[in-house]
Amino acid sequence: MQDKIKVASNILAQMNVPNLPEEVIRLQEELHKKYPNTVTIANLISHNAELLADFMTLVNTNLTTENQQIKDAKAAVNVMGLDEIYNIFLSASITQLLAESPTERAILMHGAKSGIAAAEMSYWVFDVSRSEAYMAGLMQNIGALYLSRYSVEYQEIFEAQMGNPITGFLKEHELFKTDHTMIGAIVSKKWNIDPVIYKALLFHHDVDFAVKTASDQKIKHITALVILSNYVVSAAGGEQYITQEIKYYRDLAKNILKLPDNAMKAATAAVLKWGNKIGLTAGSH
Repeated sequence: MQDKIKVASNILAQMNVPNLPEEVIRLQEELHKKYPNTVTIANLISHNAELLADFMTLVNTNLTTENQQIKDAKAAVNVMGLDEIYNIFLSASITQLLAESPTERAILMHGAKSGIAAAEMSYWVFDVSRSEAYMAGLMQNIGALYLSRYSVEYQEIFEAQMGNPITGFLKEHELFKTDHTMIGAIVSKKWNIDPVIYKALLFHHDVDFAVKTASDQKIKHITALVILSNYVVSAAGGEQYITQEIKYYRDLAKNILKLPDNAMKAATAAVLKWGNKIGLTAGSH
């Protein structure tokens, strides 16, 4: 494990990992106060027009179950809990920071689609909120984005994992002596993302995830949601991605969550409806 962390740290040291926008840091500070000011929170969210646009898109497409459309940051703060608001704003900020090439855009879009599916299925998972599920889906591939910057060979390795999440991931580790889950965890720590989320993501390619997360049910549930959401995205992309390996991995997660049959159907419908409309807007790189 220590060797894997060291290699991941060395890879990241060769490139620039940006800091979070000032608005996010100030929002963190406000939310940590004993009595957060909702007007201040709405003003921080509204300060950057491009970031606000991404935030409102996320709020209205897949992260709220409200029937009416939410039209501004103040309304979002009034309708949604503060934890939800922060996770959504942070997700929007991350999409603003990244995606400097078509390969990175594809990686981030896969994460955004996975986030949509995970958020939809979280309705049936009592201890995971919609925004936590979306954040986990989005963040799972952040390490992959940095590996794609490190090696031109990585795009093919990443694409192989769409249908072969187990053997493809093992090949990644064999080549790099680390993997995108570890790199993503280090970046997540830098960005002060909830440890429950990045700890879960360390296991989303591990067939023994249920045993290794046995001491924390929420981490186990988030991991299973990400695994199932990746299956949904692969299935929505076409039958060519549906291998015996990904079916086996899907079933491991299904056995943990025990979702009703309509849960994955709802997630698939959400990905098909919103998958190309969120995650990256014209304001991003």
